[in-house]
Amino acid sequence: MAGAIVSLLVIGTAGQYAVGGEPDVADRPTQGSSLRTAVPPPARSAPSNQAATLRARAMDGLTALTTRDGGADPRYFEDGVWVHDQAPCFRCDVGPGVAAAALGALSGDERLKAMAIRTMDSAVQHHRLNTGAYGPPAGGETGPDIQTMFFAVHLGLTLHILGTSLDSAHRIAWTDALRAATDFLVRNGNFTWYTNGNISLGNAVVAGITAAATGQQRYADIYDEGLAFALDPPQSRWPGRGLILTRQPAAADGADGAGYLTETAGNGPPGFDADYTQTQADFAAILALVTADPRAIRLTNLLANQLLPRVDRTTWLLDTSSGSRHPDQHRTAPFTTCAAAVLAAHGRNDLVSLVDNQVAFIGTAFAESGGYTNVGMYQLWGSRMAPTLMVVR
Repeated sequence: MAGAIVSLLVIGTAGQYAVGGEPDVADRPTQGSSLRTAVPPPARSAPSNQAATLRARAMDGLTALTTRDGGADPRYFEDGVWVHDQAPCFRCDVGPGVAAAALGALSGDERLKAMAIRTMDSAVQHHRLNTGAYGPPAGGETGPDIQTMFFAVHLGLTLHILGTSLDSAHRIAWTDALRAATDFLVRNGNFTWYTNGNISLGNAVVAGITAAATGQQRYADIYDEGLAFALDPPQSRWPGRGLILTRQPAAADGADGAGYLTETAGNGPPGFDADYTQTQADFAAILALVTADPRAIRLTNLLANQLLPRVDRTTWLLDTSSGSRHPDQHRTAPFTTCAAAVLAAHGRNDLVSLVDNQVAFIGTAFAESGGYTNVGMYQLWGSRMAPTLMVVR
């Protein structure tokens, strides 16, 4: 398992970003938007015999990352920071805090909720820039936009998970932080610059979560435009980029179709990369979880269906060979995306049995994360474990 966990890192890498801005749109109550903002979607769950086991294994793994086992243990939680001895990656480091929010919300454990709150408060306090962005940039990145996007998704998901159990002061402060992050991405031109499929989708997720948190039409409009751009950017400027359908769906929710968002390595051609498609599926599933937007559910279906034929259902390894960004042959990564569980919660009954077995694998993988060798594992606590916990009941 240790070798499998090494390959769990599937974080978007640095890309070009444009500097620019868009005119402000006055905030107004949401009316007629395709996104239902400020109204939590109905609670949904994916039935699984593994739900209790998943929570127990998640708690085991989180405890290993929280508790310092002697002075030589490099992994522990202190003053809102998940300390470790790996490469700095603050957007990764907050992931266990999102999972703590999920476990706390499900169990009513105030200690876990407080841990989540301290995680996000510390990140906002120490990493928020006066532009509303978050920094410093991760290694190899030239600006704070990608860092901002990934962190804002985690912050917004934590806000959604804790909901009304979060005190009003924190709800106001975190919502303001989401506004500021979205506004930065707008001014920076990220909603009109196709870095890569996972990044463009992530930007749209930030706007969608912000719209859901604020109820303001401005952010619903940004979300609509950002999602449309991620799926179908102007081909005159971004030829070959966007959503590629490999199986045309007949069902409105895309449950019988398949597709992916293109990924490009450097100046190479856009194409399919299974590793990053799993990241895309995480983003789409988080968007579906928070907003229940039919477009998000459809996209999650398409992305998950694209991946499922490449999954070995005995080892739960995803074949990521010959990707546009991971061209290696015989390459695999653990199939730990939250997408299948979220889809089962949204009516994909054909995935219930699969989710039951996948959840057992996810629980084992994350329970052993105390021995991880890559900081990317921390991020996946937020983008994979936390959403899975919230829907598997």
